[in-house]
Amino acid sequence: MATLETISSVDTSPRHPIRLVANRTGLTVDLIRAWEKRYHVVEPARSDTKRRLYSDYDIERLRLIRIAKQNGRRLVDVAPLTLEALRDVVSEDSRYEVSQDVQAEIYRPSWTSPLESSESADDIDALLFSVQTMDQHRFDQLLQEGLVKQSLPAFLQTVIGPLLAEIGESTRLGKMRIAHEHMATAHLRTFIGALRFRETYTGNEPKIVITTPTGQLHELGALMVAALVSVDGWLPVYLGPNTPADEIAACAMQSGARAVSLSLTYPADDPRIPTELTRLRSQLESNIPVFVGGSAASHHHELINRLGLLSPKSLDDLRHSLNMLRDNRFQGIA
Repeated sequence: MATLETISSVDTSPRHPIRLVANRTGLTVDLIRAWEKRYHVVEPARSDTKRRLYSDYDIERLRLIRIAKQNGRRLVDVAPLTLEALRDVVSEDSRYEVSQDVQAEIYRPSWTSPLESSESADDIDALLFSVQTMDQHRFDQLLQEGLVKQSLPAFLQTVIGPLLAEIGESTRLGKMRIAHEHMATAHLRTFIGALRFRETYTGNEPKIVITTPTGQLHELGALMVAALVSVDGWLPVYLGPNTPADEIAACAMQSGARAVSLSLTYPADDPRIPTELTRLRSQLESNIPVFVGGSAASHHHELINRLGLLSPKSLDDLRHSLNMLRDNRFQGIA
């Protein structure tokens, strides 16, 4: 009868290359490297030529952590556990597994649906690792691969949005250098900007002006909105960042836009924002809604409410409001 290998009998000598580890654990090479750097899941040795070498012990840890994550455990919780504790966790979780037949009835993946949160987190980890190692080619590859896994709206909401927040926070805390942020931003700008042109336009689509107000130089949030609304039958009129209020209003009038979308990111306390928002609202027709989003929007919550502007809580909320507006069912404007 087969017996469980004891902890002390697991070989700890480093001898396996990373691709063999990937094959044995079911993890990608990118993810293994990302988990090493971010969560210190394993600490591989190095060969004379600086190649990573893993032991059987490392492989067993990675395999068990993958299973624990699939069962719903958080990586940050299981990463510090000993091998014995990991086995106990996996054994405990296995007692509550649902049979494969039942799972098949309950869960039917769809391309239009977001990935499970653990899968999105893995994608974000791999993208962050490529940024930290300045691997621009791999970063671009991962972006393209991610877009194949799920729909554009789901990808933007579950991967790109959290990725931007993580990069910004890591840079603020000094975990990433400014060079890392600039590299990621440059490639994301190209990637997201190109998504606006995937749709075929007839010329009859309602138009929405998308930009950032004066002083707001970070445009990735605005680019995300431009890519997103094109999926829902809108024609984005994208002005780039740092656009004065009177120019936004003039563009909306001349293009016949039915809405305006602004992104506020950094600096959140820019003293020009209240003036720009007030001027824009006064220069636009009252039936043209102004949507204000981005990480700094909450900083101006009272002003936004006082001016009658709209601040959707998520990209899904923005899509819902725009769909209502497009179908003439929108109630956001008095």
